[in-house]
Amino acid sequence: MISIYEIGSVARASSDTLSDKDLLAVGCPMEVKKAASPYIADGWNIAQYSRPEFETMASSQSLFVQHVKQDGRAVRDDHGYLKSVLDRYKANQNYLPQLPAAIEPIISLCESEQDYWALLLQADILYVSVRNACILHRATFASPEFDFKRLIEWIGRISGLTSSEEGELLNLRYLKHAYRSRSRTIDVSDVPSATKTAKKLAAYWANLSCSTINVQEHSNGYFEVRALEKQLVRAVGPIYMDELDGNHELAELWGTVCNSDPYKPRPPRLSRWSKQVSDFLEKKRYH
Repeated sequence: MISIYEIGSVARASSDTLSDKDLLAVGCPMEVKKAASPYIADGWNIAQYSRPEFETMASSQSLFVQHVKQDGRAVRDDHGYLKSVLDRYKANQNYLPQLPAAIEPIISLCESEQDYWALLLQADILYVSVRNACILHRATFASPEFDFKRLIEWIGRISGLTSSEEGELLNLRYLKHAYRSRSRTIDVSDVPSATKTAKKLAAYWANLSCSTINVQEHSNGYFEVRALEKQLVRAVGPIYMDELDGNHELAELWGTVCNSDPYKPRPPRLSRWSKQVSDFLEKKRYH
């Protein structure tokens, strides 16, 4: 018993050459794996959830569920299960408490980074962070929106960004794609400026939300994992990590890093992974 939905720009019929092909699959892992295998072979990204996991997201009023409800296109839905969940779902009226967790990665990024791969990764992290914060902000004050270009145009209008600053943020989508496809010859000279613009937005969002909120309460571990990714990328580069043997102690962490679903909680192994990264970098330092 499974449900499969196309989501994102492909489902919205607004995809272009930079668009990921995203699929939501809900149900038994073995059945999902079998049903989704043709999509995986064709380069689709699969966001996979069990029914209890997806129902938990719906009951917590996750905007990912709103995204599926608003933009998703059913490919298969046994007994109309997912449609019934989506029909019952109602979004929250206030997502501002989640903003601090969304903007924390922006605040922590450095404007003076110089390493090529670290800059591309920084652009990727900025893209995800800015998009998430825009989605939360927009869903609180207007109708929910998930298209990155329309989100940037909206936040640009209400926050007073210049057209040049909007352009820097829009270019993050291209840089994110370049990082994930491991492009080696991309111009990364605008990343520090885009970082500065994102920090300007982060300050704007910080004024909207309560500064006393515990960021960890609204974190699923996604950006903590990406912080470990940045340490590894700065030290050895992503291609080195991609080529690790499956039995390497960091293979599990890197497999999680390469899971592009920012909504799914990371496994509770951050402390172990953090020590493994520290040990690995220490060895590299002396060899």
